[in-house]
Amino acid sequence: MEALQSALGKDVAAAVLSPEILIGTFSYLLLKPLLKQSGLIDTTKGAYRNSMILYNVLMAAYSGCAFLATATVLGWDRGYGQWLRDLTGDKVVTLYQDNCPSPVFESKIFVWVAWSFYYSKYVEYLDTAWLVLKGKPVSFLQTFHHFGAPWDVYLAIMLKNEGLWIFLAFNSFIHTVMYSYFAFTAAGFPYPGKFIITLMQISQFIVGFIVVYPYWNIPCFRASQEMMFSWAFNYAYVGTVLALFLHFFYNDNFVKKPSKKEKKK
Repeated sequence: MEALQSALGKDVAAAVLSPEILIGTFSYLLLKPLLKQSGLIDTTKGAYRNSMILYNVLMAAYSGCAFLATATVLGWDRGYGQWLRDLTGDKVVTLYQDNCPSPVFESKIFVWVAWSFYYSKYVEYLDTAWLVLKGKPVSFLQTFHHFGAPWDVYLAIMLKNEGLWIFLAFNSFIHTVMYSYFAFTAAGFPYPGKFIITLMQISQFIVGFIVVYPYWNIPCFRASQEMMFSWAFNYAYVGTVLALFLHFFYNDNFVKKPSKKEKKK
């Protein structure tokens, strides 16, 4: 413990070794084997349909609210969120200022959205649960993505990384679209949106990389071991997810899939 504190700093070590994040994320790795032994797997068509529809509708609604609330904090709301700022006493936050810790963490709305967003990443473990319960394979992309997302958000909150707004705004918007799409397909109204959603996910990572980089040039941010650790962790995590998404996108759209006759052989 002392060696880790010496290498990373007291606050970083405390965040990395927090029982909450360790138990929360490593329990995800037990989800697949436990569900496989549960006797609840149902491979029949339409299995868990109603539960999946409800889940996706609720996640789409939450994601939409998170996006609108984040937009209110940043002043992108065109006035619709003024009532919320009046209720909380918050003011519009100006980003990329040499002011640490960032004023976003003084915003009641931002802090509430950030923590709810963090806990929503555990709820999203159900994305994997549905696949396992329906007898479908779980890709390494999904496993890595769901394991790492809580870490990225948690470290940004605990280490006061202002760049968290990028994750909140971009990811909540994409998830509003994505979960709406899943709700429609689960209800039996499929439409060809998977290609577009994957492109949107890839785009959010690339744009996120671009808009988070300037924090390196903010003196108080660069001088903070805690914030720079969160910044570097985000690049490592999101960079890996981006590479996996690009690999998935290429295989899903450009690699010829074997026909049913070839599979039988």
